[in-house]
Amino acid sequence: MRQKTATRSAGANRRGASRSVSARAPARKLASLKQKYGARAIDGLARVHPDHVAEHVDWCDGIDQHFTKLWLDFTYGGMAGRGILDERKRCLILVGQFLVMEDMAQLEIQMHDALRHATAREVLEVLLQATVYLGYPKIVRATRVYTKLLRKLGRLKEITGTQLPIGGHGEKRSLAAERKTWGVTSADCPRQEELLARFGWQGLSTGFRLQPSHHHKTVETLEKVDAHFLKLWLDYIYAGMYVRGILDDPTRILCVIGELIVMGEFIQAENHIRNALTHGATPREILEVMLQSTIYVGMPRFVRVVALLQRILEELGRLDEITQTQLPLPAAD
Repeated sequence: MRQKTATRSAGANRRGASRSVSARAPARKLASLKQKYGARAIDGLARVHPDHVAEHVDWCDGIDQHFTKLWLDFTYGGMAGRGILDERKRCLILVGQFLVMEDMAQLEIQMHDALRHATAREVLEVLLQATVYLGYPKIVRATRVYTKLLRKLGRLKEITGTQLPIGGHGEKRSLAAERKTWGVTSADCPRQEELLARFGWQGLSTGFRLQPSHHHKTVETLEKVDAHFLKLWLDYIYAGMYVRGILDDPTRILCVIGELIVMGEFIQAENHIRNALTHGATPREILEVMLQSTIYVGMPRFVRVVALLQRILEELGRLDEITQTQLPLPAAD
């Protein structure tokens, strides 16, 4: 009996020692990386990806240390610590961008990180809203990855237990109240009342509020080519997806801008930049989405979209909100 007890005790000691060694291993890895590449970059990496530090360095550390140093300093020693986007927005934008890129392994990491700053329902909402721009096949894959992640983390009830009613929030809406939020007048859209009567006010009202510069023009164009489709489209997107209320409008639109940058879709990007400015996102926040995107999609798209933002701000007389809000130059290590 004493022998069995001793054996169990020895086994427990070995398991405890094993856990202790495995706990020390990441700390040793972190210390080694800091000594090699500098504390600022590695601390930034550990803050952004606390559970995946090694994964983000091992791919290049052993093959080109000079590149690794440049990349770490730019990405985690510099861009990740700018603080212009709060961590919730930054992480949700990245979820949308990796969804567009169809990198399911990295998307899982980004969703895991986003769960530290946003609710499980908000992360899911980024995926669901993307059906508007990407269609559903990519979103099906992503939601399966996300569901599996939540199940692994023991957090699936945060989704299954927080669903909207099957009819959404439609019964709480009021045409009289929403008219006051429209940026479109009867002079801008002489057929306003006719369109409301024909297609229903819920979808048109959302468009008149969110996209006053062009929504009515899109509606009138689609009406000419396929009015039946237009009604379905308005009910799905503007009376449905855009009024779910899970993401606030500025965050939702910033996520869309990030996705459109990855897609290289600059016509829609212009529309959503204007929408973001209308609904409370600052020029500096919009620019930051573009600057952060250089890490993941490179320079060519960034150059085009920054020029687009500059032109819009010049038209609106708001360029000084960029030129007068710059961060100080980075301090030397």
